[in-house]
Amino acid sequence: MTHFTEKLYDKSPYDFSFQAKVLDVVEDKDRTAVILDRTLFFPEGGGQVSDKGTLTIGDVTYNVVDVQNNEGIIYHYVDNSVHVDNSVHVDNSVPLKDSKAQGEIDFKYRFSNMQQHSGEHIFSGLARKYYDCTNVGFHLSDSEVTFDYDKPLSEEQIYDLETKTNEVIYQNRKITAFYPKEDELKNLDYRSKKEIEGDVRLVEIQGVDLCACCAPHVGYTGEIGICKVVDYINYKGGVRISILCGERALEYYRELDNITRGISRSLSAARLELINEVTRISEALKEAEYKNVNTQKRYLDLIFELLPVVESDSEVEKSVKEHGIVKNITVNGNAVIISLAEADGKAVRNMVNKLKSKYPDKLTGVITDSSKGYAFIMGSESYDCRRVAEALRKQLGAKGGGSESMIQGNLDKELTKEDIDLLCTNAGEL
Repeated sequence: MTHFTEKLYDKSPYDFSFQAKVLDVVEDKDRTAVILDRTLFFPEGGGQVSDKGTLTIGDVTYNVVDVQNNEGIIYHYVDNSVHVDNSVHVDNSVPLKDSKAQGEIDFKYRFSNMQQHSGEHIFSGLARKYYDCTNVGFHLSDSEVTFDYDKPLSEEQIYDLETKTNEVIYQNRKITAFYPKEDELKNLDYRSKKEIEGDVRLVEIQGVDLCACCAPHVGYTGEIGICKVVDYINYKGGVRISILCGERALEYYRELDNITRGISRSLSAARLELINEVTRISEALKEAEYKNVNTQKRYLDLIFELLPVVESDSEVEKSVKEHGIVKNITVNGNAVIISLAEADGKAVRNMVNKLKSKYPDKLTGVITDSSKGYAFIMGSESYDCRRVAEALRKQLGAKGGGSESMIQGNLDKELTKEDIDLLCTNAGEL
């Protein structure tokens, strides 16, 4: 195959229907690819996904699911979900070589990609002009448009570029794609993310940018509608910026609008005051959490002080369990284990540290109810807690681990006194 596919999309980005001849049909990695003599389908390239659409060959219409350019030959990958007489069915037949093909581009999808890509060219051209940034990466998919610059930018600089980009959009400047002659190209100052062999296609935005690019673009900047920065992060010593343009930007902000309206109604707060209201609620929750942790800590400290009495008086233990969050207390010659209905992790760890100091010859710990069953923190100055964790895994299928002095993890069942006795025995024997 030596015939290069004629790129109709180069000169006619607004056309959405074309006729062509099927030059070949090949099976490529379990996929069927149709090669045409000419096409409007833009193949994946330059960081942009390919066009979508259909190919009608004979009385069968195939979905074009991917388009790739291999050394000037464009492969149209079709699936076997075909359309015949307005119904969809699976057809294992393949298009015939030398047949006539009718191609239809999904122009709504194509135009959206044109808006995104043209918006990025304006943004990057201005970034180069005002902040000496070089675009070193670009990705345009169905859901996002991201590009990378080789230098960091502040939030103020990014939004300055966003403002300038939209000013260029409002000015409705002309966008032109062309192939300059080799001697002309040498004298042109244009952007390019890589070295290009062969003919170079340039996209010029009047007075703003000149960039090597293979993709379709809108004819005038006004067709972009709007360009909005939706995210930015520091990336490899520079910055990665995400934008949306045109209808995608509208859809994105409609979704945000619905979300903020719902939050506003839920909190009974004006939308422009949501940040202040959320900050107030967050601070209130932190204060409540702080008070709750301190309350739990004081309660556990009280239990800690009562432990000597609990050891010798079952009635006291019964009273403690009836009037608090304590579910069970096991105190024997080998261990001191307290089971709680609920408790903050910091309060529990503080309790275990105190138990370790008070009962240096025992295995100590606190077990609490959790979303995964039961959570435990155990510590000891005489038992190697790593051996305890291993015994828990073998004996009860527990998950977790830690250091020689303290471990934590999860259990599927609550420990009984018999489990604790066996645990201490097994931990000593390992």
